[in-house]
Amino acid sequence: MLTDELQLLPKRYLVAENPASITSARPVRETVAETTCGKVRCTESRGVLAFKGVRYAATTAGVNRFLPPQPAPKWAGIRDALQWGASAPQVPNAGLSLPFYAWYSAIEPMNEDCLFLNVFTPALDTGKRPVMVWLHGGGWRNCAGSGPGWDGTHLAGAQDVVVVTVNHRLNGFGYLALDGSDERFADSGNAGMLDLVMALQWVRDNAAAFGGDPNNVTIFGQSGGAAKTIGLLATPAARGLFHKAIIQSTSGGMRIAGQEEAVRMAAELAAALGLKRLVGEDLQKLPMGTLLSAIEKSPGPFRPVIDGRTFIADPYYPAAPGISSEVPVMIGTTNTETTWYYAAHPENFSLELADVKRRVMRFLKLDPVAADALIDAYRSDYPAGSPCDILTAITTDYLFKRNALKIADLQSASARAPVYCYVFARETPVGNGRFRSPHSAEVPFIFGTTSQAEAFSGNGDDIQPVTAVMMASWASFARHGNPNNPAIPEWKAFGASDRQAMLLNVESRLVAYPGAASRAALEGLPYYEYSNDRSSFVKD
Repeated sequence: MLTDELQLLPKRYLVAENPASITSARPVRETVAETTCGKVRCTESRGVLAFKGVRYAATTAGVNRFLPPQPAPKWAGIRDALQWGASAPQVPNAGLSLPFYAWYSAIEPMNEDCLFLNVFTPALDTGKRPVMVWLHGGGWRNCAGSGPGWDGTHLAGAQDVVVVTVNHRLNGFGYLALDGSDERFADSGNAGMLDLVMALQWVRDNAAAFGGDPNNVTIFGQSGGAAKTIGLLATPAARGLFHKAIIQSTSGGMRIAGQEEAVRMAAELAAALGLKRLVGEDLQKLPMGTLLSAIEKSPGPFRPVIDGRTFIADPYYPAAPGISSEVPVMIGTTNTETTWYYAAHPENFSLELADVKRRVMRFLKLDPVAADALIDAYRSDYPAGSPCDILTAITTDYLFKRNALKIADLQSASARAPVYCYVFARETPVGNGRFRSPHSAEVPFIFGTTSQAEAFSGNGDDIQPVTAVMMASWASFARHGNPNNPAIPEWKAFGASDRQAMLLNVESRLVAYPGAASRAALEGLPYYEYSNDRSSFVKD
């Protein structure tokens, strides 16, 4: 029987108490901004004002659970914006606690009162700076806008832009499609996306108070954040709230859940809770930890849903969203994305070809003959490659590069605004260089947070020049809709006929997107999406 009786939360689910009431001692030098809900105060660091934990919507707990975000209540006086807001409820991932990943995945204590954002700005003036809104990675499942790797201080200060990072609902709290018999929960399958829409509405209404231009907003995100960026490009409610978009290392963002998948996910969660069916009003009474435990037991990914309301179709399948045809887009990947997944499984660096064949068969659901043909195609393109290199090339192409190129093709064919494509090629020296250019490798250089990510990015003489390239290119795109800047050669727009991409490194160069010959061997396979299990190529 469902009950609202207080239950102890498992220790692994650390909870913040009353996050909106957290205050610190008054800073010596007060800087106050006035938002549409009330005044907030922050401190200055390295010439940049950092407003942390600013509320953009009401709590999503209790009677607001699974509902669209509600407006933030107004407040009197001045609130301190000195500490990060609570992270959204999520299932902890022990593997991501390794130093290699922690700069990316570290979160604050969790609470359903989690709709907070953070603003980094050089000054509170009338500068009308470009506003860059970062959507964090972690799939649709985990992580937070307060991750150490996306502290916006350096980017805002070095490039004279306003940086905003956002928390929103995740996993089953943000993407559980409930039975349609109760109209109040009609948007539950896309509540997390509606959080992002409300955050962008807050940016529109408040950017000028933080020295930003509400008419020049760029959304950008990596991995799961790239999928969120793609989702917003296809969300009618977000139209006009942003003006440019950067998609970094998308994997499964082209498609979202259909009704059949949404029904199955709800049934699996009901089974994990020991219920015959999910009733929204009853679920609102469950402790947060009970729901998290059930979500942990559910096998599939919670993700946005084609519900006829927020989404009427997949974002980029079979076509680009027409509502964003006038939005300039930059899209790309790192060069060896899937080495990111090897850190916790170092045996991947000593594979034999038989191991590669077995994993490729399992991951791509190929028979032995097809697996051999695919591996041979990649060995022809990478004749000096080790078995690990071959597996990395196949999985990087299938999971990331192929999808990124498809989106670039679709967008450039239908849009009235340019598309720019890139491959990030700087290789980390960590692990004696064996990780090369893993998933997320570009992020610390964009934010200038390589010191926080040293266990991942390493160090060396190339840190500063690569940081200069990445910061300038991203900020130039945000400012002008064009990434060209003095740190790189001329960056031409992407076209389906030549598929040119900027290979980003200390010395960048424009090239025809590399690897076309071997990648052609993947034709005929379905494009990767989040409902596919990708763990099968990482370990046996």
